[in-house]
Amino acid sequence: MSGLPAVGASGQAAGRLVPGRGERLRTVAALVWPTLRATRISPLLAAGVVGAAIVTPPAVTGSILPPDEHITLLRLVMACVGLGVTFTLDDPAKPTAETLPVAAWLGALLRAVLAAVVGGACWAAALLVTRSGPETTSLPYPDLTREAATVAVVAFLASAVGWRRSPRGIGSPLAAPMLLLGMAVVALLPAPVALLVGTGDGWDAAHDRWTFLLAGTLLVTAGVLTARR
Repeated sequence: MSGLPAVGASGQAAGRLVPGRGERLRTVAALVWPTLRATRISPLLAAGVVGAAIVTPPAVTGSILPPDEHITLLRLVMACVGLGVTFTLDDPAKPTAETLPVAAWLGALLRAVLAAVVGGACWAAALLVTRSGPETTSLPYPDLTREAATVAVVAFLASAVGWRRSPRGIGSPLAAPMLLLGMAVVALLPAPVALLVGTGDGWDAAHDRWTFLLAGTLLVTAGVLTARR
C-alpha cells in the first residue's frame, strides 16, 4: 500500500509534463513576436528595391515600350522577389527550437505570412510604377500577379527543402540556386508547355498551367513542412 501514493504522484507529475491545449496556445502566442523578429526580411526588402528600380526607368523617362517588354521587366521583378523569399526560413536557432512543445511548421507559417505581406507590398509597388505609363493600363495584371505568387511559393518551397536538410536551419544556400535552376528550366520549356509566353493566343493556356503549378507547389510545400523527420 505504501507504494500506491508514489505511483499516483508520479502519474500526476508525468501528466504535468504533457502541455494542455491552453498551455500550447499560450506558447504559440509567446513565440509569434520572436519568430517575426528573427525572420530574415532584409534580403526580401532589398529585392523589392531592386525590383522597383527595374521598372522605374521607362516610367521616369517616358519611354513607350511594347506590352511584352513591360511583362519581361515585371518577370524580372518576380525573380528578384523570389530570391528574397528564399531567405525567409533561415533560422540558426533551429536546433533549440526543435525542443519547443509546438509544431515546427507553425513557425514556418508565421514566416510565410510575413514574407507574403512584405513580398506583396514589393510587388504592388512595382505594379504601381508600371501602371504610371498610359500604354500599360491594359496589361494583364491579374495573370501576372498569379505568376508572381507562383514564383514566391516555389521560392518558399525551395527554402523549406533547404531548411529541412540543414541541421543549422540555414536553407538559402540551397534554396537560391534551386530557384535559379528552376527559372532556367522554365525559360527553356518548349512552346506546348511554355510558361513564359507573351500576350497572344497561348496566354490563357499558359496561365492555366501557372494555376496548376501554384496549386501543386502549395500542396508539396505543406507536405515538406509537416512531414515527420
